[in-house]
Amino acid sequence: MKSLRIVLIVVLLGIVAGGIWFWLSIPGKVDLAEYAPADSLVYVEFNNLADVARAIQYTDVWKAAAPITHSKAATPNQIWTTAAKAGVAPIESVLFARTQVALVVVGLNTAEQDNTLKVRPELALIAETHTARWRTRPVMMDVVRRLANFAYGASSCSGPQGDSDLFECAIPGGDRKLLGAIHGTEVILANSDNALRSCLDVRAGTRPSIHSDAEFGSSRSAVVNQQSLGFGYISAANSAKLFSWAAPLLMGAAPGDQQLQQLLAVSAGKILRGIAWTALPSQGGIEDRFLFSLEPGVVTRLQPAFQTADRDENFWKLVPGDVQSLTIYRSREPAAAWNSLDTAMAFKLDALPAVLFGSLLKSSLGVYGISNPKEALTTLSPPLLTMKASAGAEGSVLIARVNDEARLRRSLEQEVFKGDKGQIVQGLDANPDLAKEFAAVFADGYVILGKTENVRPCLVALRNSQAVVTEEKKNLQEAARESTAAIVTYANDEERLTNFISTLLLLQGRRLSGEELANLQDQLRRSSFAETETRLGSAGIERKTHSAFGQFSTFISLLQPESGAATAR
Repeated sequence: MKSLRIVLIVVLLGIVAGGIWFWLSIPGKVDLAEYAPADSLVYVEFNNLADVARAIQYTDVWKAAAPITHSKAATPNQIWTTAAKAGVAPIESVLFARTQVALVVVGLNTAEQDNTLKVRPELALIAETHTARWRTRPVMMDVVRRLANFAYGASSCSGPQGDSDLFECAIPGGDRKLLGAIHGTEVILANSDNALRSCLDVRAGTRPSIHSDAEFGSSRSAVVNQQSLGFGYISAANSAKLFSWAAPLLMGAAPGDQQLQQLLAVSAGKILRGIAWTALPSQGGIEDRFLFSLEPGVVTRLQPAFQTADRDENFWKLVPGDVQSLTIYRSREPAAAWNSLDTAMAFKLDALPAVLFGSLLKSSLGVYGISNPKEALTTLSPPLLTMKASAGAEGSVLIARVNDEARLRRSLEQEVFKGDKGQIVQGLDANPDLAKEFAAVFADGYVILGKTENVRPCLVALRNSQAVVTEEKKNLQEAARESTAAIVTYANDEERLTNFISTLLLLQGRRLSGEELANLQDQLRRSSFAETETRLGSAGIERKTHSAFGQFSTFISLLQPESGAATAR
């Protein structure tokens, strides 16, 4: 009996010791912000890849597409997950359970070609594996080779060898490459030498990390909660810098004007305080939340633009059943809302920058043929709509209820519509002349404004759908009635969802057949609208988007072949 007690004690002690070892083998989380350069233009982190994968697999769209894609959601197994975190599972499962990932944009290379600005971001992917180098190295190198072959085509890879932890994959004779380094339990992948060097300098302590940004912590705590799947951040300085690159394109200015960009960056820095993002599972999809922090005085002056009017549902008769995108502006007084934007800019800016920002604001309505917003908006009643009616239209049109048609006609005729540049027609049966740049269509107390190439497809779509109320349109109407936001946007997300699912399958080595792709598109057509609500909060502008896969579909698009170079005209 005494021997049996000794054996039981030894067994019990062994179980306790094993449990303690098992528990201690589960690594704690690190703050990935300490791994990323302080001057990163964009910083995004994902601390639990398993949670992200699970959230995507349990969305309504993913489950509805499962019979076509044959990708069923994995059943969670807590014991297996814990074992993987402790490192006592196949290395692929260990890495998936343990790895934290950060994506950083350290720079943007731009080049003007044929009046087109080509933009190629310099990216780095930072992975903290919490796993010994000798286990990580073979698997990571296999992943790198597969990524390079997928993104760039057949690539030649070299390294790491011996004591060197550097490696590189590239197309022979090409200028695109994927390179990186293994630094302890950390793996860094980058598409440029500069991006890799920036991250290595942070790890060496010769370059500050983004964790040192004074506003970083407050931005993360403002948007992240226990359900968050990821977090993204753009500093105040880089928000202004990115704005200065994009703004000239909206103003119709030639890209690359350094003096203009510098002026815009300095001016925007007086208004913007930074941008934060997070995502979480929500109602069978993913909800993205953005916070555009603004200077307090700017927030106060923007309030009239976010004061909503009583609902008017009559505008739905001018929304076709197959609408591609629709934004509803519910400001109580459109002219007062516009003035509040103007006032907010002038509050923080000197005379010259204020004029530039005023020109930028005007350009947002200039594409619809309105050159004098203060005059034209006085003749319009809420809500105002911007709409891309069909897939055949290049851009959108503006739709609004008219309270003074004669005054609006005079305003248009005296400005952009003067001479042969624009045309004013009556009724939805009209066919504006494509030889004239702009068109205004008055019908049933409303006006449709925009470039003729966009107005004509809108009229065709309206005529084709007048006798039909589609299920998609009913869903949009119901969602719009439930929303209390001052600005609400609906966008057809079918193409992005198709690309997302197809890319994930390709990464798994499976390509959809033509029939499967057609069936997938038909399935997505029924549930492919993303809804975005925009409100004004105490810290700035808050945007909340509910869609099938959220911004994860945007991140995956970075892996698509030739996706690294965006263009803008």
